[in-house]
Amino acid sequence: MRILLVCPEVQGVDAIDEVRQLQSWHDVAILHGTVTVADVYRALQEKTYDSIYFASHGGPDGILLSNNVVMSAEDIAQAARQREVRGVFLSACNTGKIASYCVRHGLIWAISSEVELPDAVAWKLAAAFYGHQRNGHAKDFVGAYLLADSGDGEYALHISPLWVQEVQRAAVMSAAAPHNAMPLTQAELIRWGLFFIAASVALSALLARLAGG
Repeated sequence: MRILLVCPEVQGVDAIDEVRQLQSWHDVAILHGTVTVADVYRALQEKTYDSIYFASHGGPDGILLSNNVVMSAEDIAQAARQREVRGVFLSACNTGKIASYCVRHGLIWAISSEVELPDAVAWKLAAAFYGHQRNGHAKDFVGAYLLADSGDGEYALHISPLWVQEVQRAAVMSAAAPHNAMPLTQAELIRWGLFFIAASVALSALLARLAGG
């Protein structure tokens, strides 16, 4: 995988563990030291990446870069769209709002921290997630996240509604086509699972509406 690692030099953040782990597994370009919004845009103009990894402080308003400049969700999504980046990993506190914005404005997936994230453990989920992507889940971000996440609620995976719709349409078309007894891959099983979950929620909502009427 090709990853743009954005780790500005800010007080209280030590990204050495993240850098070492990701560099040993993937094709990583690093923006370190003094990092500006323009630097991120320029890096994404010059090369294509599968994902962007931010290691910094954050919050609902954006990700902290150098000199107390905050890169907003709008800037992150717009910069990523230049080369059709698939996803963004926000290793920063309370970034659910940013992740939600990103998947509604061009990215397929975004991982956010939903709590105050101690620097000493911030690297762990990222290491597991990108490690699983190295080991057979390069295109399967859902499977990599499910294997990496401990289920403690500290992180969340956000998925583009448009991507989910595409998966649903593909599943419907596949179900309507003649079956040739081909085995399903793990990624296909996960996508079928997403489809049936969405269908179940829609059916439950319809039944509740009918019962209320």
